[in-house]
Amino acid sequence: MTRLEKCELLKFKGYTYNSETGQIFGVYGKEITSKHIRGYILLENNLFGHHFAFYMVYGNVDFEMLDHINQIKSDNRIENLRISNSQKNAYNTNSKGYYFDKSTNKWRSTIQFNCKKIHLGRFNTEEEARQSYLIAKEKYHII
Repeated sequence: MTRLEKCELLKFKGYTYNSETGQIFGVYGKEITSKHIRGYILLENNLFGHHFAFYMVYGNVDFEMLDHINQIKSDNRIENLRISNSQKNAYNTNSKGYYFDKSTNKWRSTIQFNCKKIHLGRFNTEEEARQSYLIAKEKYHII
C-alpha cells in the first residue's frame, strides 16, 4: 500500500487533523499520541503522523521527506513541517562543526556539503573556529 493510499484510508476511516495544534485524532475522536521508536507519531499501517498531517492540508504526499523545522518529531503543526530531502534535513542539526585537534593544538572547523567534508581551517581559539563554521553554514546550508 502506498503512502497516499494509507492517508486516504485513514481519512475515509474518520481520522482528523488540527493544523494549528498538530494533533491527530483517531476514529473515535481520541488523540493519537503513540510514538515510533524514533520519536515520530505513528498511525495505523506504519504511517507517520506528519505525513498524514501534510496530506490533510495539501492533499498529496508527493515528497522525498518532511522536515520538522523545530526538530521536535512529535510537533506536527503544519507551520512546523516543510518538504525536504536527505541533504537539507541533515542541515537541520545541532552539530557544532568544530573541535580541538590535539595533534596540532588548534581548533579545527569543518562542514559537510554534497556528501563531502570541507576543511575550513585551524584556529587558535574556539570562538574563531565556531565563527568560521557559522559563516560556512550560512553559505552552504541554504534551505
